[in-house]
This record gives sequence, C-alpha cells and structure tokens, in this order.
Amino acid sequence: MKILISPLDWGLGHATRLIPIIKKLSDNGNDIIIAGDGKSFELIKKYFDNVQFIPFYSIHFKYSKNGLNIFNYFIIAFQMIWQTIYEHLKLKKIIKSYKIDIIISDNRYGLFNKNVTSYLITHQLNIILPKYLSFANPLVNSYLKHYLKKYDRILIPDYQAENESLAGKLSHLNNYNKLLISYIGPLSRFERVNISINEKKYDILILISAPLPYCKLIMKELNYYASLNTAAFFAIISPYSFISKKTNLTIIKSPNDMQWLSLVSNAKNIISTAGYSTIMDLFLIHKNAILIPVKGQTEQEYLANYLNNKHGFKKADSFNNAIAQVLQQQK
Repeated sequence: MKILISPLDWGLGHATRLIPIIKKLSDNGNDIIIAGDGKSFELIKKYFDNVQFIPFYSIHFKYSKNGLNIFNYFIIAFQMIWQTIYEHLKLKKIIKSYKIDIIISDNRYGLFNKNVTSYLITHQLNIILPKYLSFANPLVNSYLKHYLKKYDRILIPDYQAENESLAGKLSHLNNYNKLLISYIGPLSRFERVNISINEKKYDILILISAPLPYCKLIMKELNYYASLNTAAFFAIISPYSFISKKTNLTIIKSPNDMQWLSLVSNAKNIISTAGYSTIMDLFLIHKNAILIPVKGQTEQEYLANYLNNKHGFKKADSFNNAIAQVLQQQK
C-alpha cells in the first residue's frame, strides 16, 4: 500500500515519534512517502533511504526568550487556519499524483480526505491557552474537534488509563463527541535500543529543544554554574552550536541516537525542557528528570506541573533553580 506520512515541523518531536511507525510500516512492505519540511524532514531523511520524500510546507513561528504575547497568539491562530486550508487543498494533488491509499498526519489538521483512510497522530485532544486567553479556550477546542472529526481515527501516543497517562488532560476528554480514538502507548525510537555503558557520566546533563534565543539564555546560566563548580561536570545537548571555554562543560549538538541514549542513560542528573516527545523518550528508557517548561509554551507548562512527582519526573520553574537544586543535593 502507498502510505503518506507527514509530520508538523514544530520541533523535532513530531518527527522522532514517527520513526518507529515508519520503520514498522516499511518493514511490512508498504510504499512510504514522507511529506514535510524543515529540521524534522531532514531528521527523518537520516533514518530512511528506502522511502520517498516530497516537500510540504509547515508554519514556522519566531519565539523570543520571553515567550509569546497576546499578539503572537492571534497571529498564530490566523496562520493555523490558513495552514489547514493550504494542507487540505495540496493534499488532493498529492493523492492524485502518487495514488495514496492511507494518510498518517502528525498534528497537521488539514491532511484528511474523504476518499482515503486518514489517521491523525496527536497527544492533544485539548489545547490549553494562557490564563489571559482562557476566555478563548472553548472556541479553540471547538475548532480543534471540528477537524478531529474529519479523520477516520485519532492515534494518541499515551496510555488510555488516566492514572498511567503521561499527558493528562491534554490527551483525555470527558466527552469525545463520538471521535474514533485509539491509545497506542508512548512512542520512542529508543525503546528497544541497547545502551552503551562507556559514555562519560556527567553530573548534570541538560536536554534542551527550544528557540535559539531561549537556548542562548540557558547557555549563559550553564557557563556561570560551570565556572563556580569546577569539580562538577556539565553537558548540554541542543540543536544549536555553542562555544564554551569551560573545561568542565561539554556542548553536544544533535548527537546520533546511540550517543544520545548513552549520554542520557549514564548521566547522574537530567534537566530537560518539557516537550512531550522528550518526556516519552525519558519515560521509556526509565530515566528520571527535572522538567523545565519553555516560557510561554502552555503545553509544556501543563506537562511539567502535571508530571511533578509522577513517573520519575519533577518540575522546577527555571534551569537556574534546577541546577542550583541538584548541586545543593550533591554537597
């Protein structure tokens, strides 16, 4: 069968959680076509040389280190409406050109077609807005449900039992409005990978997937703590290149899977942004972590609060506080 798979390019998480699905479908003899753009598109290309790739534009937002303001949210809302319409119209041409049998969309709400079986992968049945926009929550979630109903089935990478859930009320609603939903459990490309024990054991390993201005701020704080605590060894994994003269601070840009898994598994303490795909990775390799929500990203703020003291996670308000807390415990 010809299967079209398309991740949204909002961070690498939408791509990484598709990797085990793409592999299984490809191994079963299906003809896979990946439609996407940006870093998530390039990441999937590194994993598969036996699938076809076609460009498909995603919205890209610019974040500051201070997060999003009310004006940004209104711009995003209009962009999402336009993006959904654009995706749906372009999809018709792709189906016709490539004779698609099945569509699997990761958080792209316009990729459905009444003549082709369409699946949506998402952990968000419920979108949480900032408090100052809470009046718009019913409208936004009504818009979301309108498009969820267009799909033949919603695939949720989480556990159905709420007491086991990693995403809490993001992935669970009291009223599904007759949506066809399947909980498929957390997804991770690391779930069945063997771990190397030869990697250096860092005292504090930072995992950060966030806009560049935010990452720069974290690097500044990390440099400060490395200079004050020369007996401790720090490392940071990020999608960006940084330079540090501190001999006890290692900067690792976008490591491969084996290196990432080895670094994380052997680190004494993990401090991470609260992206859902990273949470699934850490959970499935049984690694505890302190979660820090990226400022202005309400999904991460909810996840960090919800998972505080659950499933091996704790929450801190900032990287600064988390680092100070870990160093204090080691004394």
